[in-house]
Amino acid sequence: MTQQENKVKGVVDIVFLIDVTGSMQPCIDALKNNIGVFVETMVNDPQSPIKDWRAKAVGFRDVETDAEFFVDNQFVSKDVAGFKAQLAALNAEGGGDEPESLLDALYKVATMGQTDKGAQAADPAKWRYRSSAARVVVVFSDAPFKETMAIPEAKGGGLADITNSCQQNRIILSIFAPSYPCYDALAAMDKAEYIAVGDPASDRTAGLSEITKNPESFKKTMIQLAKSVSKSAAAEVI
Repeated sequence: MTQQENKVKGVVDIVFLIDVTGSMQPCIDALKNNIGVFVETMVNDPQSPIKDWRAKAVGFRDVETDAEFFVDNQFVSKDVAGFKAQLAALNAEGGGDEPESLLDALYKVATMGQTDKGAQAADPAKWRYRSSAARVVVVFSDAPFKETMAIPEAKGGGLADITNSCQQNRIILSIFAPSYPCYDALAAMDKAEYIAVGDPASDRTAGLSEITKNPESFKKTMIQLAKSVSKSAAAEVI
């Protein structure tokens, strides 16, 4: 194949992977209220290459203490209302101790499988085939994460294992979280972007709360995220 044939041409699958423990409701509400701005920027910006998109909202909590640690949904295709409905259905509750099970949730998302090559339609429960779309995961959390995974399929793995899973499955990662060393380590993987929001030494929830409670600030955040997703999708080579 030529280099041009290898490039994704404006097609992207996006997973919003959201901490849905008790303190995160303002963030969930802000995402719901501004997801239209994100999509409009991603699709209608004259500089954006995006021609086709699918998205879904996935929640995570603490696998060791919460009965429902992972809240999954199917991809919706170019459906803002359907995506908003997924966000609205996420309930912020639980959480146990401070660190949450982001790595377990990220492992599930990264390894969800892919639609068969040449299939007539994309499976809404899986990524599109690897040469059909860029794969973007956007994380929102106000807490650090547990450094060892507890789900059976991850076999007690840690950061190195999740890095391998993300890279093998061509995940482009964007992280919005407080300034914890664990996120610096996670963002060191290839094709990862980390936006530190708040200093946990003073108040771990303050930074994310600040950008989510201010409509104009969060709108700007979503516009910048849309541009970042568009740029990543345009540059991704399969």
